[in-house]
Amino acid sequence: MGTGGRIFAITYAEGSRTGGLQPWVGMGSAKAALESLVRYFAVTVARRGITVNAISPGWTEDSVLNTLPEEVQKLIRGWHTRGWTPMGRLGTPEDIGNVVALFCSADTGWITGQVIYADGGASLMNPEIPSEIQLA
Repeated sequence: MGTGGRIFAITYAEGSRTGGLQPWVGMGSAKAALESLVRYFAVTVARRGITVNAISPGWTEDSVLNTLPEEVQKLIRGWHTRGWTPMGRLGTPEDIGNVVALFCSADTGWITGQVIYADGGASLMNPEIPSEIQLA
């Protein structure tokens, strides 16, 4: 029996559950495969006391978002502050780091093979219904 450990993969935006953003077809497919690999790998190393999980951050400040054209950044930020993210803001690198720190603790040693959505609740929203109705 091993001494344990933690392995994390960083995925994004529900990589295994989306499929409409055509410019990112390669990245979306790769992230979905990564989420599947997390589950298989979690089973493989579980008896060694090692957990394997994926973190799926939502749109985050100081990230790839900052490389997009300014008008796209404004649209995404506005979309989140108007309610697409129930917490009313984009994430921060610290938000994601806090999730990693949490799952490195001994208290989370029973959680493995999971995708953890750190997105302020954005993954809970239904894209077919305006956020104003969902949050009313």
